[in-house]
Amino acid sequence: MKESHHIVGLDVGTTKICTLVAKTDPERMEITGIGITQSQGLRKGMIVDMEGAAEAIGKSLQKAEEMSGIEIKDVYVGISNAHIKSTARSGAVGIMSGVVRQADIERAMETAQSVYIPLDKEIMHAIPVEYVVDGECKIMNPLGMRAMRLEANLQVIIGSSNAMHNLVKCCEMAGVRAAGVVLEPLVSGMAVLREDEKQNGTILIDIGGGTTDIALFKNNNFLNTAIIDIGGNQFTNDLAVGLRIPVGEAERLKKAYGTAIYSSTYDSDEITISGSRKEGRRILRSLMTDMIKPRADELLSLIKKAISEMSGYETAPCGVVLTGGVSQLKGFDVLARNVLSMPVRIGVPEGTDIIDKIKSPIYSTSVGLVMYGRNNHNDSSMESISGEFGTMRKWLKEMASKVFRSNQN
Repeated sequence: MKESHHIVGLDVGTTKICTLVAKTDPERMEITGIGITQSQGLRKGMIVDMEGAAEAIGKSLQKAEEMSGIEIKDVYVGISNAHIKSTARSGAVGIMSGVVRQADIERAMETAQSVYIPLDKEIMHAIPVEYVVDGECKIMNPLGMRAMRLEANLQVIIGSSNAMHNLVKCCEMAGVRAAGVVLEPLVSGMAVLREDEKQNGTILIDIGGGTTDIALFKNNNFLNTAIIDIGGNQFTNDLAVGLRIPVGEAERLKKAYGTAIYSSTYDSDEITISGSRKEGRRILRSLMTDMIKPRADELLSLIKKAISEMSGYETAPCGVVLTGGVSQLKGFDVLARNVLSMPVRIGVPEGTDIIDKIKSPIYSTSVGLVMYGRNNHNDSSMESISGEFGTMRKWLKEMASKVFRSNQN
């Protein structure tokens, strides 16, 4: 009989906090609890009010506990903000024994990371992209090969130490331990990308409330990332200012009637909006499009620039997978296809184990966190990261090496 356990993913977003509880074993997972609350204390992915954020996290955890019937002690928590950067690093070592051993692979990875990092930054992930053995490139798993020299080419994700510590502290204030702090586009890709997309080359674009996360995948590897500090909240604020209505009403209108492209089928429609006064007023739906489309054009222009800078047009023939809340905005996928000149589809969590309730772009990160936690639950090197982040760096490095090798089997 296969041993089962519970894994909890905690998506701390600018707009919402989502806790997802899953009962898992090595072959399947069953969602047993969901807790969603309105976010507090965050702006563009950064914690600006510790007590407010901890309170919102606590409410989300409580809802998930009540639904699942378990006490939550450990969570895998996602992070995304404009301070996170991705860079390619290489490190080489000599092979004294003439045969590549696991210790040699780890030494090469350590060498690649032995570069100056500002005091306010930390390595979040060190992800192997390829190995070079005696000048032979694109080696996926060098273990056991005869060699005199081994080079490891990594994609290193660097984030703000303060941002990560603040997130971990908020989890502790809410009564749980952070078993891992994980880059959100990395896990969102696990949830929504199909096997052929990860293999052949795809760009994931996850547009949340405060940020837009862009990630490039190819050969089953995470190759690069960029984070833009524009998200769905900017669309909402534009409507609130332009229509002179409360932010809550602007959010409701955006979800119900917002469109990113003009259409003869509904541009002449009239909708009723409510302001600070009791009486409602009617406007043409196209007036909302007048306010939404410029922001959508701006965001897609920045996305296109980021894709070019990470060589996405040459690397991702499968095109773009959109996910996150803004991907549900009517017509946004069509506009993205036109602006980016790439195939575009909307990505939702997939798989036979995913219940219908969470087959939505808004759950991509939380589902990915659970999948990530399931893959790494039994890693003997896993420790609490409430202490120094040097421990977390070592754990993530070992985890990345393990996941990379398993992906090639």
